[in-house]
Amino acid sequence: MLNRNPSNSSNVINSYRKRRQQKGPFLVYGAIALVIIGGIMLIIWLTGPGQPFSGLFPTETPTPTNTSTSTNTSAPTETPTTTLTPAPTVSPTPSEPFPYTIQENDSLDAIAQRFNLGEDGILLILDQNPEIVNVNNGVIFVGQTILIPIPGTTRPSSTPIPSNLGRGTLIEYRVLPGDTLAGIAASFNSIEQNIIDENNIENANALQVGQVLQIPVNLVTATATLPSTSTPVSPTVAGGQPTAAGTSSVSEPAACDFEENAGFVTQLQTLINNERTSNNLSALTLNAQLSAAAKAHATDMLCYNYLSHTGFDSSTPETRVTAQGFTASLVVEDIYASKTGNSQSAIDWWMSDPAHRADILNANTTVFGIAYVTSADSMLGGYFVVVSAKP
Repeated sequence: MLNRNPSNSSNVINSYRKRRQQKGPFLVYGAIALVIIGGIMLIIWLTGPGQPFSGLFPTETPTPTNTSTSTNTSAPTETPTTTLTPAPTVSPTPSEPFPYTIQENDSLDAIAQRFNLGEDGILLILDQNPEIVNVNNGVIFVGQTILIPIPGTTRPSSTPIPSNLGRGTLIEYRVLPGDTLAGIAASFNSIEQNIIDENNIENANALQVGQVLQIPVNLVTATATLPSTSTPVSPTVAGGQPTAAGTSSVSEPAACDFEENAGFVTQLQTLINNERTSNNLSALTLNAQLSAAAKAHATDMLCYNYLSHTGFDSSTPETRVTAQGFTASLVVEDIYASKTGNSQSAIDWWMSDPAHRADILNANTTVFGIAYVTSADSMLGGYFVVVSAKP
């Protein structure tokens, strides 16, 4: 029979029980840990990219990294740039006359051109602003306000003077650019002296554009006729040298007597050159051919009682110079008539008028000719003609 110690068995059992008790919590905790880890992995798998629950949870969006990529850049080439020109702005045409304030250096002619008023622009302005003539004697001044007619306005066309209108009937006439008393008289079948007397004209050379004249009409027959004794003669050059027959295109009546004044001619030559030299211009040289042309026109005006650059035979300064054998690239003519005038009065009037002053001081002319003729029977007295030219 075996002899066993009961106490030893009991100790072994207790020791086993203690070890089992110690392993129990470890196993529990390990199992729990495995469950938790498994759950986490399951969640990660389910919410991963492309899995059923991937959209339920936000994910961080990775910040893109700019990666510079080298590219082949071609060298720039010159390309013409088309510049668009803006279309001009068309100003509306005014429907009625509009105000304009006179500026420095303005003239009626410049204003008429600026507003496209046409050939009758000056007269249209004067028609619209009668005070320019009636109050200011044709003078405009800076700061003055005038009315500008509508572009395209036309003046009433003139009508022929009825032949049955009573002799000496007065008709109102407004002076046009380029008008002369001779031309006005011819248009109305009148006489220059009667127009002068009717309007108290002191200087036949000083008609103003827009000036209103009272014209006595039908004082002469409508067609002018030459005296039956008229015969062509050749004018003489200053100094007494006759021109060749037929070199002048001007014919003067044989009955037209006139006198010359060499002193006036010499004095006017000096006065003109004094004006030129005082304005830093070269003096002009006297030319016999131009003097002949000047005298031809002076005698023509004196004998036919008119004052105009257009001759009685429709000649012009250029054709008269050519008729004397002078070839010119530039011809300038100035005329002056007065019953009591002399060389000083002629130069004073020319220098006081802008257009004639520009003629006297023309820097392009180099030679000139001067003539003076007078007659007690002439309507306007004595005539000065200066012809300046450039060969």
